[in-house]
Amino acid sequence: MSLKIRQMVPDDYESAYQLWTRTPGMNLKSLDNSYEGIKKIIDCNPKLCFVAEDQQQIVGTLLGGTDGRKGYFYHTAVDERYRHQHIGSQLIQLVLEGFKKQGVQKVGLFTTNDNLEGKTFWKHLGFSEREDITYLDKDLTDS
Repeated sequence: MSLKIRQMVPDDYESAYQLWTRTPGMNLKSLDNSYEGIKKIIDCNPKLCFVAEDQQQIVGTLLGGTDGRKGYFYHTAVDERYRHQHIGSQLIQLVLEGFKKQGVQKVGLFTTNDNLEGKTFWKHLGFSEREDITYLDKDLTDS
C-alpha cells in the first residue's frame, strides 16, 4: 500500500463521489452533493478538505468547514477495504489541526440515526451525542 494524504481539489469529485455512494450512512440526498456543491465547500475551506489515495485511487475523504467559530466534518468516508488502518483518524487529525490554526474551539458533525458503526467510531474518538438539541433544516430549493 502506498497511501498518500493530500488536500482535496474539485477534480477529485468523481472518484470521491463513487466512494461516498459505496459508503453506508452517507445520506447524499440531504445537501447539494453535485460537483458544484462540493466545489463550493472546497473553495471556501481549501486547507480543511482532504483525500487519502492508494495508487492514485481515492480511498478516504474528509471535508472540513467552518463558520469561524465552530468547525464541521462532512463526508467522512474510508473505503471498506481500507478500514482499521487509521486512515480516518489521520484525516480527522489533519482537519482538527487546521481548525485549531483558525481558532476554532469546537467541532460538530452529523450522522444518520441508523449509522451505528459511524456513531461508535465517533464516540471512540471522544465525540459526544447531543441529547439536548433537535436538528431542523429547510430546503430552499422547495420554496
